[in-house]
Order: sequence, then structure tokens, then C-alpha cells
Amino acid sequence: METDIQYAGEFFLKELKVYTSSGKVLDLTDMVQGIEIWEDIFSTSLSGNIVFLDLSNLTKNGPIIGQEHMSLKLGTPGLKDFDIDAVFNINKVNSKQSSNPNSEVISLSFVSPELMRNERTRVSKSYTDTISNIVTDVLRDKRYINSTKRLFIENTSGIRKVISPNNHPFTFLCTLATESKSISGSQNFVLFENTKGIHFKSIDSILNTDTIADYFIGDVGLNSKENPKVRDIKKDYERPINSTITQNTDLLLNTMGGMLSSKIIKYNIYNKSYETSHYNYFEDFEGNNTIDSNPVYNDNPIDVSGNSISSFSDAKIHLHPVTSNGANDIQHTNSTNSYSYAPAGTANKFLQRQSKLLELSAGISATLQINGNNTVACGETINVQFPTVGGQGEGDDVDGYYSGKFLITKLKHQFDLPNKRHIIQMTVTKDSISTKLPIDGESIEPFGGAGDKIEVTT
Repeated sequence: METDIQYAGEFFLKELKVYTSSGKVLDLTDMVQGIEIWEDIFSTSLSGNIVFLDLSNLTKNGPIIGQEHMSLKLGTPGLKDFDIDAVFNINKVNSKQSSNPNSEVISLSFVSPELMRNERTRVSKSYTDTISNIVTDVLRDKRYINSTKRLFIENTSGIRKVISPNNHPFTFLCTLATESKSISGSQNFVLFENTKGIHFKSIDSILNTDTIADYFIGDVGLNSKENPKVRDIKKDYERPINSTITQNTDLLLNTMGGMLSSKIIKYNIYNKSYETSHYNYFEDFEGNNTIDSNPVYNDNPIDVSGNSISSFSDAKIHLHPVTSNGANDIQHTNSTNSYSYAPAGTANKFLQRQSKLLELSAGISATLQINGNNTVACGETINVQFPTVGGQGEGDDVDGYYSGKFLITKLKHQFDLPNKRHIIQMTVTKDSISTKLPIDGESIEPFGGAGDKIEVTT
């Protein structure tokens, strides 16, 4: 963080203009009370709302009816390269609240223009290319998404021949995400937008990136050692305002969802055969790309047969048709067409993808509220150190289960104009732990009460 920032969370609003459907331009820069921008790694677009104080009856004179465009420019001092400079579609007037006869507090909702274009158009077209090139083409095509934002597209392997059967663009692209395979072999792709641009990446590549920040759960409000009367801005950024471990793993939910074990029956339409594949959380753990090196569950036997919680693949069963001769997509190959197209990769890694997405949406997670800056976005990784109970958050006092690298899955920017402060509320998740769970004995699940006698009558 550069030295020209005065306090943690400082920001400046350069511009907020509303372009009405009647052709008028309304400058709300000096009227805005608050701005929120929401990001989600499982959402294709940004959304948010603004609140402003209307002293000139703008909603009537504009008018503002939920059919406007909005230009927004926000910055963090010293971080010019990370300014938010974007256009949004205002899609709803949420509320109007009169504080006195001369003013109204107006709340408006907005979304990325790409989302509005997505809902207005459909793709009915066949493509023959790599999936990464197809995604880029749909996002840039003026007939579809027509986005001019920065694109972060991970290269995929294999030439595919695919058809979009009159789907909305994002529906088509999210389907391709389930079939994508990166050059490095990863198949867990997601499509999302944050304030830096639109991303089509594998979760594996995201988890492999360096962390963008370190956060230490502990005391806030530290002062500089050199001058006790001066706030230590760096420390203020590193110490969350508050934090909560919001969700631990739910064994029932993860069993039902297939995170722990599942199976898929692949029926080959071409040669009329089928193949059954199984997923076992513990057996397949080392082959998966994870944040840390240890599972979040213990593989102790839970019954007298020696089964662990990942031994029951019937918990979640899928049937998936394929048209492959092993190496090629046979439905697009015939005697006059010698070109070989890569088969869809959906079935091969479907169970592992299912488990990974459940790990990130319903696994170990925490909510952090931090002093904001524009470098922090969903889809990034951070390092968080949680202290043990009674500890100070340093050295051996760090919680070995919860501390470490986390993925930011959800994030809300809150820009408070009256107080000139940027706060970020974010949900961070991890799919593994750094400290191995102990095994001190058997953990056989009880059936019936201790010492119960079961009587069978005829």
C-alpha cells in the first residue's frame, strides 16, 4: 500500500452519473450516500445498489424509472491501476423515503450490462474450436454479450464441435464450463465477474495463485511504533474489523450431495456399452488439487466392516450418455470426415467437480469484515491466521485447522460516502486443512442406545 493514503479504507468517488431513458444526464456524484457492489465466484455478473439524497425531485424530472445506465468511477489512493471504472444498468427503483418535504432518500439496484444482454439474446449456432476460444467469441460477439471488459480466459485443450440450441449466452458458457479441460488437465471451470473483469478459469488454477493479502485475527486499532499518535495503516489493513467462522462441514449435506462418495454410469451410445466410475473422497484426495495437504474429515472406520464415511458410492448416483470411441467424439466423425474432435470431458471428472464445488460452497468458511481497497476481489486467495482459544494469534498459538490459505468466494464492497470509508465483507472458503486430524482409536457409529437389547418377536 502506497504512502499517500491517509487511513485504512480511504477511497474517493470520481463520478456517478445516471443516463436516463429520456436522454437526460443526472450527475449524482455529490448526492450519493452509499454504494454496494456484490461479487460471487458462482455468479456470472456484478450487481449492487446505490443510495442517494434527492433534493431536486430527480426521480420525477429525470425521470428515474429503472431503465437507466450509470457510469461509476471509484478509486483507492495510491492504487490508480485498480480504479473501478464501469458502466452498469439500473434495473430497479427499490424505495423512496421522504425524510422531510424537501428531500427523498432513493435506493436503486444495478447490474452489469452483460447480464441484461444475456437475458435479451440467445445463441443458436455451432462452433468448432477450443472451448476457451468459443467463450471469448461469445463474450465479445456484438450479437450476444458484446463485452469490452478485460477477459481472463484460461486456455483449454482439444478442438470441440459443439452446438448451442437456442440458449442464453451465459447458460451456454456455463454448460461449456462443465466440459472444459485446461492444457494442464484441470476440469473444474467456473465463469464469474469481479471488479477486475470477466473470468473463465479452473478452480485449480485459482487455488495455485499466490495470495494477495495476509490477515491476522486479533486486536485492531494499532498505532505506529515510531509515533504512537499515528495509526499504523498497514496493520489496520491486516487486522479484520471482525471475523466469524460461519460454516463448518455438514456431514449429512456432504453425504447427500456426493462430496464424500458417488458414482456415475457412463452409457456409450456409439458402442452400446456402459462403464461405472466411483469417487472416494479419501482415496482420490491426493489426486485432487487442494489448498492444504489434509482432508477436512477423518478416515477412521465407522462400522465393523471397516468402511469409512467415503465408502458408500450409492449415496449419489448419476447416469450420463457419451458418444466416444475412447479418444474422439464419434458423433462428429464419419467415413468422409477424418478430423478428430475431442470428446466432452463432462463424465470423466464430473464426480470430482461435484465434490469440489460442494467443498467450496458448503465447506470450511469464514466471514471477514476488513478495511477495503480495490485490489481485493472474489476469485483471489488470501492468507488468514486464526488464533487458538486464549492465544494471541502468533507462533504456536495459531489454529492449525482453520488458519492458512483461503479462497474468496463472495464479496461485498460497501462505500460509505458520509464517512468516506470503504468496507469489504467477504466469505472465504478452504477445501482442506494444514494439520492432520488425529486418530486415537475406533469411531464405530452407534446403532441403538448403549447396552440396548434387541428383541425379535414372531
